[in-house]
Amino acid sequence: MEYDIVIGLEVHIELSTEKKLFCGCKNEFTHEPNKNVCPVCLGLPGSLPVINQQAIEYFIKLSKALDCQISLSSKFDRKHYFYPDMPKNYQISQYDLPLATKGGLFLPNLNKYVYLRRIHLEEDTGKSIHIGGDNLREAKYTLLNYNRAGVPLVEIVTEPVIYSVDEAAEFLELLRLTALYLNVSDVKMEEGSLRCDANISLKPKNSDKLGTKVEIKNINSFRFLIRALNYEIERQSNILKSGKGVIQETRGWDEKTQTTYSMRTKEEAHDYRYFPEPDLLPLNLNQDYIDSIKIPKTPSHYYQEYLAFNLNNDEIMFLLENPKINDLFNVIISSNLEPRSIVKFLKTDFAYLYNNNQINWERIQINNIIEYIKLAESKNIDILNSKRYLISILHEEIDILEFFKDKGLFIQEDTSLIEKVVDEIISKNSQAVDDYLQGKDKALGFLVGQAMKELKGKAKPNTVSELMINKLRAFIKS
Repeated sequence: MEYDIVIGLEVHIELSTEKKLFCGCKNEFTHEPNKNVCPVCLGLPGSLPVINQQAIEYFIKLSKALDCQISLSSKFDRKHYFYPDMPKNYQISQYDLPLATKGGLFLPNLNKYVYLRRIHLEEDTGKSIHIGGDNLREAKYTLLNYNRAGVPLVEIVTEPVIYSVDEAAEFLELLRLTALYLNVSDVKMEEGSLRCDANISLKPKNSDKLGTKVEIKNINSFRFLIRALNYEIERQSNILKSGKGVIQETRGWDEKTQTTYSMRTKEEAHDYRYFPEPDLLPLNLNQDYIDSIKIPKTPSHYYQEYLAFNLNNDEIMFLLENPKINDLFNVIISSNLEPRSIVKFLKTDFAYLYNNNQINWERIQINNIIEYIKLAESKNIDILNSKRYLISILHEEIDILEFFKDKGLFIQEDTSLIEKVVDEIISKNSQAVDDYLQGKDKALGFLVGQAMKELKGKAKPNTVSELMINKLRAFIKS
């Protein structure tokens, strides 16, 4: 590219507290519309907010995981603007004295540290449901659900130090997993508990002067983030190449047209008229209280540990994507099995059953899993047919060696049968034989695969491979 990309993210994470931030209403997404509301979260006259201590604890956990500086003295402010899903016409947020500053998140796959500017606590708005169209511009009418109004929300603002779409995506994914492992949020983007705004600009290559910033609002999926940023990079690049200037504005993402669209320009930007929230006292914390709040091991810590196991990024991210599978891996690893063998099992056979809701976590038999992986790695069992009994192996208290004997799953090799099949495969696949003789090693894998398919679990792959190589070498000598 002729330009450097500069991106800053503003990420909103809803905290999964039992109650809302300033009232006793339930924090529950799935309840019927407008059931979890009260005079406080609706902003009715005479109602007074009271801070939710659980929200403060969750906020501190997230701040610690991100190595932030937690302020001992903070306050809440009123942020004024009008929008139908905000019943008070102001939002209780934080402005000049956020609860935490600085910190960051290391991106291990891209070897990059993303610095944070601030993170603060605020209340969420309600939810608009547009009827008759995909967005406000196309809808015939809009329904309002205030169940989400007043839910505790953490806003995390990065410095403009993200220089590619891949960095933005990895940061958001690792941040999502961090909140999930801390058990402070369910981070379900489809339900709005994780949302993202992206600020992006282009500048001439290696220039110190930043380009004109454009903000893309309310991105609610990783796919949308990647598509919106890629589109905006191309749009701004084309504008600059034509000799024109990029307009500083706020834009939205239209999934239907796969484009961003203008929402408002800088000249139309709102003056939020911040002032200290008069109904809440300043928030004063003491260091002993902050120190008493402990955090579990985070995805960043796990990632570094798994690198020592020589796992690659895809294998590590598979484990981290599901905390239950990750916990299972950490139990099995104590058996001294080869880490990659464990991941291979979890990522294939186990993941298939898990994705089809066939895993009963309360009945999982760890010892059976360990023995199964050992037998599978030793090549002494018929893997193809043993998979038919995997649900029983995972959930029943059985002697797995006796079980496999009874089912006839141990491989009893008939050398004459193997040799006969290998000879037949060689005679039927002259092109693959010629390819191997010309130094194309992939041809051997094809020939062995054909033989294994014919033998139907009655031979070990190593046995077939060795015999196949010996037979093929005879061609070379002749």
